[in-house]
Amino acid sequence: MLSQSQISEALEEDVDALSELLAYPPFNQFARQEHDGSTRCLTLSAAMRANLSIAHALWRQAKLSSEVAAQVVSSCPQIGASVAAITDFEHNQSPGLASHHHERPDPFRLFDPVADEMLPMQVTDEYLDLVDDRFLLWRRPEVEPVVTAANLHARSRRVASDPHDCVARQELLQQLAGLNRSVCHDRLWLGRVADGTFLPQAHDNGKDDRLPSSVFERPSSAASTLEMNYRTKISVNISLAARIMKRRALGLKVRIANAPRPW
Repeated sequence: MLSQSQISEALEEDVDALSELLAYPPFNQFARQEHDGSTRCLTLSAAMRANLSIAHALWRQAKLSSEVAAQVVSSCPQIGASVAAITDFEHNQSPGLASHHHERPDPFRLFDPVADEMLPMQVTDEYLDLVDDRFLLWRRPEVEPVVTAANLHARSRRVASDPHDCVARQELLQQLAGLNRSVCHDRLWLGRVADGTFLPQAHDNGKDDRLPSSVFERPSSAASTLEMNYRTKISVNISLAARIMKRRALGLKVRIANAPRPW
């Protein structure tokens, strides 16, 4: 449970301005207030906390209205669930192993107290692209991030259990060295913004990588693809937004790096 003031600090947002975002149904339904004048608190699951950070990032970084940002995460709750699978990673453990590991695993050390510099991580990070101020595209690594996390967690535990296992150490070092390698992304159209409302994309067209508004070239032409045919694009690293919010909520230091976003 987080109070509204704690959420405000985690998002670095003014309390009164934050009330505007929290008033919308995706978040307001989780609000509790014991009596008039008492602190307003929200009981958020990991996925809903991620959705809140995503909506806030769309609002402040992509300059969507708070209402449209809330509509996006309400219409596409799977986005927050996907991001939360890394920020709140869980790994299936046998009962015998679980008793020796009380803390939630953090294979990427995202919430280590000393890991305060917030940098993009290619193999895990997911993005929402706002194209031409109206079309929304979800990009995520082709290799499932939670699979990458599970492999890293397993290798880390193997080395921890036997520090002299040279093969395990080599495999772990190789995976760590590749965490920021360039990756290919799956792309999914989410919908478009029209007249101050988010209109979700029809499921049967969801994997079309052409701009829905493309009229410049034949549909099969390379010029009609996302990479070639847009006037403006704002790319929001929603994974990074969720990590920053959770670190602040945990009372951990956050240092924002001026790093370029991958396109």
